[in-house]
Amino acid sequence: MSLLLACMMVCMLAPTAYAASADWEVSDEGIEFIKQYEGFSSVPYLDNGTWRIGYGTAIDPEDYEDEISERMATRLFRRDLEETAEKVNDYLGRYDIEVEQYQFDALASFTYNLGSGWMNASYKFSSYMIDGLEYYDEIDILDAFVVWCHVGKAVDHGLAERRLAEAMLLLYGDYEGEDSPEYTYVVLNGNGGTVESDIVCFEVGESLERLPTAQREDYVLAGWYTEAGKAVHEDDVIEEPMELTAKWFMDVDLPFTDVPVGAWYYGYVAELYSSGVVNGMTAKTFEPSGKVNYGQALKLILLATGLEPSDEEIEGHWALRYEDLAIEAGVVPEDFMGLNDTISRGDIARIAAEAMGLEDSSGKSPFQDSDDDYVMALYNAGIIEGSVDKNGKTYFYPDSDITRAEITTIIWRILNHKEKQSSNTIQYASYTLEVLEDVATYTRDDGNYYDKNGYRYYFGEDTWVGIDVSIHQGDIDWEKVAEDGVDYAIIRVGGRGYGREGNMYDDVNFEKNIEGALEAGLDVGVYYFSQAITVAEAREEAEYVLEHIEGYDITYPVVFDWERIGGSEARTYGLETDILCKIANTFCGMIEEAGYKPMVYFNSYCGYVKYNLSKISDYAFWFARYNDYPGFYYDFDMWQYSDTGSVSGIKGNVDLNISFRNFADE
Repeated sequence: MSLLLACMMVCMLAPTAYAASADWEVSDEGIEFIKQYEGFSSVPYLDNGTWRIGYGTAIDPEDYEDEISERMATRLFRRDLEETAEKVNDYLGRYDIEVEQYQFDALASFTYNLGSGWMNASYKFSSYMIDGLEYYDEIDILDAFVVWCHVGKAVDHGLAERRLAEAMLLLYGDYEGEDSPEYTYVVLNGNGGTVESDIVCFEVGESLERLPTAQREDYVLAGWYTEAGKAVHEDDVIEEPMELTAKWFMDVDLPFTDVPVGAWYYGYVAELYSSGVVNGMTAKTFEPSGKVNYGQALKLILLATGLEPSDEEIEGHWALRYEDLAIEAGVVPEDFMGLNDTISRGDIARIAAEAMGLEDSSGKSPFQDSDDDYVMALYNAGIIEGSVDKNGKTYFYPDSDITRAEITTIIWRILNHKEKQSSNTIQYASYTLEVLEDVATYTRDDGNYYDKNGYRYYFGEDTWVGIDVSIHQGDIDWEKVAEDGVDYAIIRVGGRGYGREGNMYDDVNFEKNIEGALEAGLDVGVYYFSQAITVAEAREEAEYVLEHIEGYDITYPVVFDWERIGGSEARTYGLETDILCKIANTFCGMIEEAGYKPMVYFNSYCGYVKYNLSKISDYAFWFARYNDYPGFYYDFDMWQYSDTGSVSGIKGNVDLNISFRNFADE
């Protein structure tokens, strides 16, 4: 017999050979196991785009106008299960895989729910089956098996629990889930980075030491954090399913010789420095062990929680504006400590908890030396962790001075903390606010912002680069500004003083700025810095603006820029919301009537606390917050994201803006 004929005969016999070696049926125990996880429905239901009935049978809903009985559902189920068993048998025979009955039942449940896509030999679990499960550790098998639990790209917890049960059956023959080790899992959100698998299994009671790392270009992993914002550590023990999110440090080369790479505070200092939140004590030193005073602490904490003072100059100590804002917001009492006094860790906790509006001080204190409510509120929010001594005991040291290194960790965690809120309230700093149902909400993905050539953009949406300027920017070379990629400029016309007299003043560079910007081809808008306290003053300010912009090609908005500035001595102190809204509407109404596009400028404090945005929502919003993402509940048309921008043609810092509308084309 020729070699070719022999090969043909072997090929003809091969299907019969492997079919005979793989003809399992699902056992009665297996049937009940699968039924338990499929559940019973007497009427059609939609499952990921497929109509089903009974125990997961795919159907045309028009064929089942009436309910079906469990008996009929079981008949349909067994019919489908025969097809599933045939697929599993075919797979086992194809690769000559030997199994026990309970393993076949587990694979049948897996395939009945998932389909046969997993059988591709290139997938990890399938390759383990082909090689032989006995060559792999149980935890590796679990990771490869349980990963088949997604709906779309997201982990479905119900499917993850089913995969765990099927795995216990596959590995231990445990149909009831009572005679095998207890396992659980962690769902991982890379938060802009990549991780090998977004679900990892652990035995209950095991430490998190084997948590995978994550990768992200230009960033260093800061750690994995719980939904409550607490960092997890490799010696933490897992008892139940967890969801963890990666947090990141920017990968920055610091200029400071006293902040070594690898120091526990390096990433915190690097990110805050690169974001302009903290600076060194000199060009080359940060002084991480240096002390922090009340003025420095107030500034950092208020800005981190979104409580921004006005950027207008006030007389006296540089931190007075922060002290005034903190007193008005109820963060500190009026008999506040001296701004130059060194602050303790306990007072940091009080100020931070008040500024963040944290109230949850429940639970047993982990600290040997403090059960203070403010300290506990920060601990529960994941802002502080304390120090562990050689005996394994944790201390907070509330009476000790806080160092510059230590406060960077607190500020970074505040900036990265997202307060959970109910469907009808917003937690802003120490304020709990009712949601304004008739104001559009912010829906953009914070992860879609990116910086390029010094400006911020939003992936997937057209945006326009802008600056806003006043006399503080000095003489501007507008041709260089235009060549540097700026699309528009918002130019100050003038303003009103915050003193009792409330005198109006000109911005003496207005004409030079607007003419220079227009000649350079930029689109132009204007703003007026208001301290109005009456409707009559709003009319006066609008008339002033209209008079000064007459004859200029204003294609971007004319902005009402009312800001809270100064303490109790300021003329606007305590101005009621209803009056402020009437003032803004009066100004904007006059601007609109004259044919221009009105806009209202505000930061988080004014947007949440001073204004009722539903009463001024007829006009465009310009929101100000200096951060990587806006962090504001409501929508806006323009975002002022930095006051330390650098633009060719302008000496020193300048405010940078991103507009989501091209007002010039409207």
